[in-house]
Amino acid sequence: MTKRETKLSLADIQKNADALNKKQKFNIDQEQGKFIYFYPKFSKRKITILISELADTIEYVQRNKLDFFQNDHELNNYILFLIIKHFTDLQTELKDKPIETHFATMNQLVDIGWYEVFLTEMFTMNEISNVLEEINKRLNISFKYLEIEKEFFNILQSNVVETTK
Repeated sequence: MTKRETKLSLADIQKNADALNKKQKFNIDQEQGKFIYFYPKFSKRKITILISELADTIEYVQRNKLDFFQNDHELNNYILFLIIKHFTDLQTELKDKPIETHFATMNQLVDIGWYEVFLTEMFTMNEISNVLEEINKRLNISFKYLEIEKEFFNILQSNVVETTK
């Protein structure tokens, strides 16, 4: 039996948004009684905020010539850390902290084994994949923009050369 069709309402939107923004409790260490609240479903808005922070962080690291992101592995680890940060209560604690604190926290999570626990036991691979796909999509758009910009610059350059002849 098929469901009766109904028109989308503001109540439907609110209901779906509430379900998406509902946190769950995850027990990290039973012996220590440690837990964290996390979002099992990742909202598009939070993913966009994560990507924006990633871009800002990369720019900050380059501008200040910091010793981070020396290879793809370090960048990938930081992206996964941002997933942990943005989709748990760590976001509140790290919100106004300097980037160096974020890197230190990431390394500490790796050292104590919680980084892997969060990524393999708390979050689903589907949600993590959604974030990585969105980052990839945005990077491809950025690269295309840079290619177009370069092509436009080359056209301008060749027009300038022709007009000066």
